[in-house]
Amino acid sequence: MRNPLHIALGESAEGCLLAACRTHGMSGAAFGIPDDLSHGPLDDGRARVDYMRDCFRGYDDWYLDVTDAFAPWRALIARIDEASADAVVIWSGDNASEATFLSMACWWLGNRPERVLRVGMPGRDGRHYVAIHTPAELADLLASAQELTDTERAVLAADFLRIGGETGLLRRWEEEKILGVPMDRYDPLLLECCGIRWTSAARVVGTAMSRCDGHNRTSDLFFSSRLQLLIDAGRIETDGSRDRLREYRVRLTAA
Repeated sequence: MRNPLHIALGESAEGCLLAACRTHGMSGAAFGIPDDLSHGPLDDGRARVDYMRDCFRGYDDWYLDVTDAFAPWRALIARIDEASADAVVIWSGDNASEATFLSMACWWLGNRPERVLRVGMPGRDGRHYVAIHTPAELADLLASAQELTDTERAVLAADFLRIGGETGLLRRWEEEKILGVPMDRYDPLLLECCGIRWTSAARVVGTAMSRCDGHNRTSDLFFSSRLQLLIDAGRIETDGSRDRLREYRVRLTAA
């Protein structure tokens, strides 16, 4: 590979790859897709933005100036053409979000002529994510990249269609594949983390996040959206305005 384009999911992973290229001798450039693919629709970019906007209720003011969540993917294709990249290197770990990203990337790349390689993430403390590795570690990991055959790319692209059509709005990495689970899958965990004493809503969400397994780290945005629904249902009560996650407290509703 003389001029590869490294792609990853999320701004943190992109930043690590950029640093690996700029300061640790890794060839090529980096491009990130700013998203969390463990939840939300995958078949319509505008519907995905609407879903994310709904998740922001009670989390923070909606500040994203986007109308189509798939615009970054089209920008990726344009970047490949502009950079005359001879290979695309997909960085992903065995987790709900990045495994979906791997399949989605193969779908978007389609039958493009560039070589496509994947760098899988070794686990660390049971976690399997790109951004937990330092830029120097990522530069060393490039040597482990495996080129995907045309057949492997087609299988992954087809699996993205399965994921989008079968998993619904919430996904987990289980049995070495992406499976759909009910949207209330984590509600018992949130209730378990919310005691009978007033506690910061952000602390409740943070505690729930810390108890997720290393293949299925779930974002504060998703947990915040579920917290709102539990409040709506009367399972949890608040002590004030719940416009922003860090500005209100919660406790379990008395039986």
